[in-house]
Parts: sequence; C-alpha cells; structure tokens
Amino acid sequence: MIVVFAGFLAFLFCLYFIKNPYFTLQHIKIKRSKSLLITELSIGVIIFLYIIFAGYSRLVRFLLELTSVILFLLEMWLRVPAIESDFSLSPDVKAMLNKKAKKDFYSTLPMLFLLTCMFVFNFIKI
Repeated sequence: MIVVFAGFLAFLFCLYFIKNPYFTLQHIKIKRSKSLLITELSIGVIIFLYIIFAGYSRLVRFLLELTSVILFLLEMWLRVPAIESDFSLSPDVKAMLNKKAKKDFYSTLPMLFLLTCMFVFNFIKI
C-alpha cells in the first residue's frame, strides 16, 4: 500500500514540473530548460526508488542517497544555462539573475558536502 502511495506522490511531483515549466528567481519567472526538467523529474524517480528499495540493501540505499545529492547539485547548477537560454529576459536582468543563481549554487555546496559525508560515514560506519 505504501508503494502505491509513494508512486502517487512521485507522479504528482513529476506532474507539477511538467505542468509548471517556470521557476522563480528574484520574483522573475524563468522557463526551465529541458535538461533542468529532466533533472527534476529524475529526482522524483530517485525519491520513489528510495522509498521502495531502501530496506533491501545498504549499498542500494547508499547509491540512491548519493545520486539524489548529485542530482540536487546538478539542478542548482543547471539554473545558469536556463537563465541564459530564456530570450524573454533583458541582458541586465540576465546578469543579475546569473549572479543570484551562482550565489545560490555556491551557498548549497557546504550543505551538500556535509550530506555526502553523512551518507559516506553512515555507509562505512566509522
């Protein structure tokens, strides 16, 4: 029963990103690029797989956790090309949004490093 519920939640997560092709940065809507959309949908699939397969093996759980962290990092980085490819933005707005997107990306790096260390040390049990 929980698998059906988790599948439904993952489906809603993916459907939201398909129906809403924009993300907001500094109160400006920016159209998602295809690679950004694929990354966000992949995060939904990884969450679904984690719910299903987390109890089977430590290695599977570790790989799913590590993949989700990498995909989150990739999603934050892919905001910059999405801003560059949106032609409805003026050049000065693009420069400001690029600076904000890069600041957001670099501010999440320490958190992602700590999460990766938690996953690694949890897997190794040092």
